Amino acid sequence: MKCFLLLLLAFWLPANALFAQFHLLNEIPAKASFLAADQAKRLDPPVLNGTLAETLDQVFDSLTALSPVKGFNAAMLLPDGSYWKRASGLAEAAPLSVPLSTEHLMGMGSITKSFVATTVLLLTEDGLLDLDDSIGQHLDPYPNVPGNVTIRQLLSHRSGINDYLNENEATVDAWLGHLDSIWTPDVILNNFVLEPNFPVNEDWSYSNTNYLLAARIIENVTGQPWYQVVRQRLLEPLDLTHTFAFPWETPGDQPFSHVWADFDGNGTVEDVQGLGLPAEGLFSLASGAGCLLSTPEDLVRFSERLYGGHVLQPATLAEMQTDYVQDPTLGYSYGLGTTSFSMPQNLENWGHNGDLLYKSVALYFPTENMSLAVQQNDDRLSDPDGVIDLYEIYFYLLITYLNYSPVSATYEAGRGTNALRVYPNPAHQSVRLQFKADAHPDFPVRCVLTDANGRVVLSQTLNSTAEKISIGQLPVGVYGLRADGYSGWVVRM
Repeated sequence: MKCFLLLLLAFWLPANALFAQFHLLNEIPAKASFLAADQAKRLDPPVLNGTLAETLDQVFDSLTALSPVKGFNAAMLLPDGSYWKRASGLAEAAPLSVPLSTEHLMGMGSITKSFVATTVLLLTEDGLLDLDDSIGQHLDPYPNVPGNVTIRQLLSHRSGINDYLNENEATVDAWLGHLDSIWTPDVILNNFVLEPNFPVNEDWSYSNTNYLLAARIIENVTGQPWYQVVRQRLLEPLDLTHTFAFPWETPGDQPFSHVWADFDGNGTVEDVQGLGLPAEGLFSLASGAGCLLSTPEDLVRFSERLYGGHVLQPATLAEMQTDYVQDPTLGYSYGLGTTSFSMPQNLENWGHNGDLLYKSVALYFPTENMSLAVQQNDDRLSDPDGVIDLYEIYFYLLITYLNYSPVSATYEAGRGTNALRVYPNPAHQSVRLQFKADAHPDFPVRCVLTDANGRVVLSQTLNSTAEKISIGQLPVGVYGLRADGYSGWVVRM
């Protein structure tokens, strides 16, 4: 039966149509400013009350209930070391319907690049590599791969090397023609890399080929498969027991969620594994650029350990976080296997997003000492028809946390965001303020709202907490709020 389904799918899925529909492991450019204000949806706002965990549950449940996406999984690692976790939707539809749980694995896509880059940097700390080594010192020649590219240029996407996965249709043609094949990096590097996009170090261009090469360098330097080195240097020391390099490592008894995608272009997503399409071929094609499986719980722990300064030496971490894009108009910066996205109030963040049909995003926020990850098992993203995707859920979970979290050193030096609450939040037309019992605002109170650039967009005097602040005239977005020295957030939807 499985062989029949593979043959059927090979005829059913024209390669050129699939290539046009899906751009695998191409997430950084595609969703660079996922927290931009214009991403917000016009939804009925959830009622925000209770503890932080209860409020996060409410926001997550309210948004996922309104989304047609088959399944979402999220986790937050809080400053006290505790975890908040939540899941919704389906993990499988065929042959049986299985609810998604927080224990289900999903593909993390290009977050894999952060694991590979960190492993390379650990090898440099051991003196086995230097970031300024040419890749020709550690690799045999490959077609269309300049040997003078340095490891630094490889990890920072300044190599100019063609992206085998998104810039060569022959790669997807080959995958569809051999759906159950396990691809090796050398087969890919010898056959599917086109001519360079630009001379070495003259521009920036996201290329998955860079990380196939980086994984091969790990193997040549250590004499071990790259994923075994990642396991020895990162997964085991950090106790990341839900992370695997698929298909070379198997998760055993841990549940692995199916993924949904509209492969035939009819507007309906299908349970891909339920149809009989094997995941092994696609994941092997991604290899060191995007083959790792994980859960949000492991992703937030990895983010906190790495960007919180517990894995790399300070100078090495600073090198990793250097911006090699240097174009503020793009909405993100990119270092060595890590990215930082534009955020409201310039909130510092480090991490990566991923897209291999499964979609993931995991970021660490240094001023909050908090990390947040969201995954979805559905290829759909936000669209005009109202699909709510993981980026919007991420956005609202983050804002909810910031509205309830203690003041950080960088954020507010006043009386703290936890002394002032805004409800409803998010809101359409108006909000009210609620001060904690031990707060003593001096009415009348001047309330000021500022946009992401710090510009004052609204100023209103309140004589009591019973009065409303009208926000209906403001564009959709996130605004900082100050009232009598207290501070908070308002989300206009």
